[in-house]
Amino acid sequence: MPAQTEERVHILGVRHHGPGSAALLRKALDVLDPACVLVEGPSEGDELIQYIADPDLKPPVAMLLHAADEANLASFMPFAEFSPEWQAIQWALKHDRLVRFIDWPAAISLASEKAARENPESAPPQPRTDALDLLANAAGYEDGETFWNALIEQHGASGQEALAVFASIETAMTEARAQEGLSPQSPDEVLRNHQREAFMRTNIRAALKEIEGKIAVVTGAWHISGLRQAAKAADDRALVKDLPRIKVEATWVPWTDSRLSAFSGYGAGVISPGWYRHLWSLYTRKKLPSAEEFASAWQSCTAFKLREEGYTAPTASAIEATRLALGLAALRDLPMPGIAEMREASLAAICDGNPVPLAMLERKLYIGERVGEIGERVPQNPLARDLAAWQRKARLKSQDLELEIKLDLRSEAGLLKSTLLHRLNLLNVPWGKLLDAQMGRGTFREVWVIKWDPSYSVSLAEALVYGVTIEQAAANSTLKKARETTSITELASLIQRALVSDLPETADACIEQLQAVAVNSSDITDLMKAVSPLVRVLRYGTARRLPEDALRSLIVSMSVEINAGARISSRGLDDDSTATRIAAMEAYDEALRLFGDDALTSSWRDELGKIVGDDQVTPSLGGLSLRRLHDVRAWELEKVAMEFARHTGASLPKESGAFLEGFLRGGSEVLLQDEPLLQLLDVWLCELSETDFTDSLPLLRRSMSSFDAIARRRLLEKVQRGRQQSTLAASGSGADSNPAFEAALPLLYKILGLGDPT
Repeated sequence: MPAQTEERVHILGVRHHGPGSAALLRKALDVLDPACVLVEGPSEGDELIQYIADPDLKPPVAMLLHAADEANLASFMPFAEFSPEWQAIQWALKHDRLVRFIDWPAAISLASEKAARENPESAPPQPRTDALDLLANAAGYEDGETFWNALIEQHGASGQEALAVFASIETAMTEARAQEGLSPQSPDEVLRNHQREAFMRTNIRAALKEIEGKIAVVTGAWHISGLRQAAKAADDRALVKDLPRIKVEATWVPWTDSRLSAFSGYGAGVISPGWYRHLWSLYTRKKLPSAEEFASAWQSCTAFKLREEGYTAPTASAIEATRLALGLAALRDLPMPGIAEMREASLAAICDGNPVPLAMLERKLYIGERVGEIGERVPQNPLARDLAAWQRKARLKSQDLELEIKLDLRSEAGLLKSTLLHRLNLLNVPWGKLLDAQMGRGTFREVWVIKWDPSYSVSLAEALVYGVTIEQAAANSTLKKARETTSITELASLIQRALVSDLPETADACIEQLQAVAVNSSDITDLMKAVSPLVRVLRYGTARRLPEDALRSLIVSMSVEINAGARISSRGLDDDSTATRIAAMEAYDEALRLFGDDALTSSWRDELGKIVGDDQVTPSLGGLSLRRLHDVRAWELEKVAMEFARHTGASLPKESGAFLEGFLRGGSEVLLQDEPLLQLLDVWLCELSETDFTDSLPLLRRSMSSFDAIARRRLLEKVQRGRQQSTLAASGSGADSNPAFEAALPLLYKILGLGDPT
């Protein structure tokens, strides 16, 4: 930069989201009284600057910049109320001064990111090592943030002292950057920084030509020496010439404290936004607080939060914690206690050395739970605007913490909340996760866990191609998915989701699509899996409008296809297909029971009987079918015993084991409570030859592998009591002891995995 212009240009290096930097910056601006304020940030944000003066735009908020034709190609520029850039813009707007962003456009940075996605080898460079760490190590601090906090963020300078602090920052950061060789950057990263700084220098030159008077440049402290560089305008233009660009759209979106935190992965994040907000609240006072006031305010807040959590945190302990924090700061030669001193003092004096209570406050106190707000006068994309209207109508506020909510669908408020959350899920905005997927089994109840994430704003922008309201976009998105799939299971899921989202017309269209696909489908497993969610909606979803006739007709037609083809399609399945079919059969069997159509149920039981009698059917499916027939007492016990003996006696051990595994599905409790079933298994075991018994042991143990230790012991005790009240044969001897059983007892313990008998 030419020497004659340096007197007009004042470069103020800041720490992004630093409250001390923000406080110093406001004081420096008051002294400088510049005619123009230039801020590091993409030029597309210039149109959004005016809304920062709107009192309804409450930080934390972020500028969302995304590709016009590819909304998921996006970047955010977050602001907190203690961000120096936010305060600089507010100062300029309040004093009616020109304010602009001067960094390279998002059109270029997003084009670079797009190229990186298409060609991973050209991916943007990873963030460099923080130069502050170099200074921190030299000064004896653990890391750069602790060093910066001690010198800047907890500094109470004012007036000309603030300008002196910024001059010191410039000197220190210029030296740190001169030592880049100690933390080398990749050539791509170096070029990227040079291009950004070329844009900033070019915009500073333009402001110098346009504006008379002083110009304040607010930028990250790392860039100070780059902006001071005496580069020629022509060289800067050549450096950024012909860089690829894309069309970009910009808007304001709510942000959260947790996303401001460095722990969220945000490169410019801070460790404790909640702590920084506390610092800012003190800096905004007319008179800066003393170290004692500073420490006592934080320790009082800590004690109050602990009492809210049910812990004993007396005022006396807060006073002791304040004194301890001040003592630690003095021992460490600090002007004021930092977050480390505050935390250690709270742990020792308020929590009695127990880290658990303090860990519970990590989110609420140190990170924070605030979610920003966008006022009605601030432009948003139509879906974001409609979401805000829905939130007001449903009284469902965005919150930066995980909450469990229970909804009664018989109430208007509960139904509104449920409808909104279901529709947002259709738009890939998972604000809520449904825990009680069965909707309370007829109790008209849903249980959700909700947590807002700022990235959902990108999903809303992506969904604009489907419509300008939540309802319209959810409906069109569902219809598009239905047209693009031939999966019966996926179509059934879309029907269910459309119905619980109160989109009956969309559900009708999906039903028609499913009927067309089902006519040509030969995948019985897919049909079985599709019936269950449809029956569940019909049975338990009466709190919403349902096309009952269309749904019933669809379920009946699909069930007829299943009942006609289940036996043939159960032959020759591999292990994976068998496991999928077993789960589908169980779900379908339960669905038919709920559906309550006697003709379909009877037809299904006939098909189960054919599966049992077909020796070409995969054995485990035959075992499951026989078990289902036994459970509903569709067959007499003698017939069940005969088929059980046929499949387990005449087959190879591997096939017998697979049949047995299918037959014993359902857990140990059924076997314990169903006396005939237990006796059937006992008779089969007793009739095995010694060789067959030995061969069957591994298969029998595998069949019982899902039984827990308590269930296995209960089963053994029941057998040990010798209560063989079989309905197939007369009861045996009533002797108190059974020598044969006693001899076999160690082997039974081994089968059941219980160790040696004691």
